[in-house]
Amino acid sequence: MKKCITIFFISIFGTFYCINDSIFRPTVWNQLSLLEDSNIYNLSFGGPGSRVRSLKFNKNLFSIYDSHFMFYNEMPNMPIIKNKVPTVDAQYILGPELEQNLALYHNQSISNKSYYAISFLKRTHEGYYLNQSTNNNFLQIHYMNQKADSTYKLFFGIKRHKIYNQLNGGLSNDSSFTHPNSFESNRKVLNVNMQDSYSTNKLLKLFLNQSWTFKNKDIDSLIPKTTNKILFNNSIQRSSRLYFDSLNSELFLYNFDSSEVTYDSLIIENISSTINYIFTYNEDSTYHSLNSGWRSEFIFQKNHSIDTLLTNQSLNLNYSKITNKSSLNLGLVYFPYGYKKNNSAFNFLYNKKIFKNKELKLLADFNRFKPVFEINNYKSNHHIWNNNNFNDIMFWNASAEISSNALSLKAQFSKIDKPIYLVNYSIPEQFNSSSQVIQTSLNHTISKKKYSLFSEIIYQYQGGANIFQLPEWVGQFKFNYLLGNSVGNLKLDLGLNAKFFGSYFLPSYSSELNQFTISNQNSQPAYVMVDFIAKTSIKTVTIFFMLSHLNSGLMGYNYFSALHFPSPDRLFKFGLRWTFLN
Repeated sequence: MKKCITIFFISIFGTFYCINDSIFRPTVWNQLSLLEDSNIYNLSFGGPGSRVRSLKFNKNLFSIYDSHFMFYNEMPNMPIIKNKVPTVDAQYILGPELEQNLALYHNQSISNKSYYAISFLKRTHEGYYLNQSTNNNFLQIHYMNQKADSTYKLFFGIKRHKIYNQLNGGLSNDSSFTHPNSFESNRKVLNVNMQDSYSTNKLLKLFLNQSWTFKNKDIDSLIPKTTNKILFNNSIQRSSRLYFDSLNSELFLYNFDSSEVTYDSLIIENISSTINYIFTYNEDSTYHSLNSGWRSEFIFQKNHSIDTLLTNQSLNLNYSKITNKSSLNLGLVYFPYGYKKNNSAFNFLYNKKIFKNKELKLLADFNRFKPVFEINNYKSNHHIWNNNNFNDIMFWNASAEISSNALSLKAQFSKIDKPIYLVNYSIPEQFNSSSQVIQTSLNHTISKKKYSLFSEIIYQYQGGANIFQLPEWVGQFKFNYLLGNSVGNLKLDLGLNAKFFGSYFLPSYSSELNQFTISNQNSQPAYVMVDFIAKTSIKTVTIFFMLSHLNSGLMGYNYFSALHFPSPDRLFKFGLRWTFLN
């Protein structure tokens, strides 16, 4: 029934939009490629929209407790795209266990001064294991209008998310997975720790951005050397998370309000306003920009019996200089008032072309932040925290990258003082010292007319507090071969993708907090995952097939994403993408 409705929905769009045989190729927003589970270094717990974990260190892991960490990540904003003709891009992916992904993107200009765009994404999955289904919906609407001379622009948007995940707590006996017999090869019969738990995350966001541009033109030139711009951005956002489980006394040791069933909720409402003044100066192919602004933020937060109002006031400064061969960016943020009083952030970015085909990129960050309110004060049926004695966290990051044609070498050093992490039973603790990660990566690209090859290897060293359970070695290999003419109407693209990683201790996963915790119980051996992809395109229609983790079972069944959470087995997926042009 779902398949018929989806195919009918796409057919309705096809009735109003016909294919244009011209060479015009519209710009579309491929929202499926931006999702976390599409990242090659991420491991999934189950179907689309389920929890994922990255094997590659990212500096954002250091500042996880500077944000509202219990919520799922917000879907990236749609980019501003103005196509010449009305465009509809429909993408449908069908997989096992009733997996369905439907992505729709529509972009249309109302006039030469305004346009609107709508995107919709629905992901459903029954789950590879018991109580692991997902049902997620994402909706975004954008509208932009500007004056004929572009001196005034208005940008309005709505974002709506609803993410439903069942959370089975992992397998109660991993040996039933690692040593399967003919009966237990059906993953649905494996016993799990939680039979009834689930979470529902909702987000509703409205924003209105306005900009006024004042141009100062020279008499002898049509190109303004200096420009003054004022930006005024406002947004209202409401995020909520509901967690339910039917408690098991053997699993939960701390049940403060109920020993049979619990509803844990967290609601955060955010009202923010930002005003910025931007001054730009352009002369002799050198571009200068100075951006200064003030941001006011009001946060209403409720979790169980705690109801509070927080405010943050911050000043930001940014300077940019761009030439034909280099670019420089300096940024500073400081909080003089509010919950984050005296918090600060500084960033530095420098790019320069050296010699003929070589480029040097330098980056540095410094952040000092107070842990987010939830980590200091939180109450639910499972947890009561009152950690007002937590100190501010300081984070340093510096990286250097040099690239030459197809080769790129990057080194990164990250350090955090007094990090906070979750230990057994999801209790937050602060380490009274520091933790460091040194990451070095090397990648190489070969691109020919018929084939392309990309390879990358990354080494990750952890020092101090070992709070990031990551493999020392990770890497990937991608090979694509094209059958047919690249400029013709019919071509077949065959691809082989592989990711590999060294051994590491699996972290635990806390369902009630949607967070990973430290665990040294089981080790994940070194492993390789290989995917096969076949894609063919006929004008604006693309059909693709994917066989993911095709090597599952060939080296045993010891592949896990987290403690007691096996990675998915071999899967076959079919997809269709169709772009309609007026």
